[in-house]
Amino acid sequence: MRSFLPKKYEEQLYAVGAYAHKLGLKAWVAGGAVRDFYLGKDTLDIDLSFDGNQESVAGFCVKQWGGGKRKFSRFCTFRVNMANGLKFDMVRARKETYPYPGALPEIEPTKDIKDDLFRRDFTVNSWCFSIHPATFGKPYDPFGAKKDIDAGLIRVLHEKSFLDDPTRLYRAVRFAGRFGWKLAPKTEKLLMEAVREEYPLLLSRERFSHEFLKVLKEEKIRDIFMLMEKYDLLKFAWPGLHWHDALLRTKDVAERTGILVCMLGTSGEDFLRSLRLPKEFSQEILGAWQIVEEQMSPLAPVSPLQAEIIKAVRPCLVPTALEPCFIRGRELKDMGFVGRKISLAHERVRRAQWEGKVTNHEEAIAFLKK
Repeated sequence: MRSFLPKKYEEQLYAVGAYAHKLGLKAWVAGGAVRDFYLGKDTLDIDLSFDGNQESVAGFCVKQWGGGKRKFSRFCTFRVNMANGLKFDMVRARKETYPYPGALPEIEPTKDIKDDLFRRDFTVNSWCFSIHPATFGKPYDPFGAKKDIDAGLIRVLHEKSFLDDPTRLYRAVRFAGRFGWKLAPKTEKLLMEAVREEYPLLLSRERFSHEFLKVLKEEKIRDIFMLMEKYDLLKFAWPGLHWHDALLRTKDVAERTGILVCMLGTSGEDFLRSLRLPKEFSQEILGAWQIVEEQMSPLAPVSPLQAEIIKAVRPCLVPTALEPCFIRGRELKDMGFVGRKISLAHERVRRAQWEGKVTNHEEAIAFLKK
């Protein structure tokens, strides 16, 4: 394992393991970081597991390398964001049980790292290596992670995996798309059964949204969408949601979210609200959606995010289509428009500007005078 552990992380991880050892703890790098190191892919997110209380280790990391820490009491977890950009998710090794399908797990601390690996989503994420000074870099792979990575297979660890946590349905296709892997035959069968039984409906909308936004961050988003369409997973996201090439225009999650919202047409607003996004995030996207739905130039300047969303879904717009309407309401009054005729004239100009029939203030005046 040490042979493919990036050199730039060795000193820091060794220091963490040595400090944990002073406290009488064993420590491991576990999960996705091990997979990525083996594949030769860089990562700034590293999961660390400890066989006891790791809070002092989290404090040591902040003291040594700067940054800050955050505690998640429910899951005995500390997230340490260090000044150099590296992030440690530091967990106490645990067993997990699910009180009912789709629920958040109940946890029980354990000294056995095998229990901690078994709670993970897929075999490819269920191995670790020691950062204890005496065994630094020694791998532990009880469920065949290396074998499945070499074969390019996504495999669940047990038959109730998708029922326990239906977000794993979306993670399965996300990893398969990202790495160009396939689902193992039994895992594919279990996934298709989970879709038929509508397991994703067991999730809260917040949990679904959290997982879906991870899809929108992926570089190989088209491959992942194709898999979601293949396995009929998009229907749980929103009726009528499907792939659009406009998503390839950007890697920004907010822009991609806005593109999907706009492409859904009249139901886009409801889809956006269902994602339970922060208000400032959703309101900006909603503004872009409204402009696309109205098919009229805006009354006020659009934000950079709104401009990118609109240009992605309406690539043939003339540049002036997204400028604020060339005529203001007071001008219309001065031209003799009154009452309802003011708003109707305003809409006519905004639509003409959107369609490229008027491209400046003078043309807008002439358009109305016709």
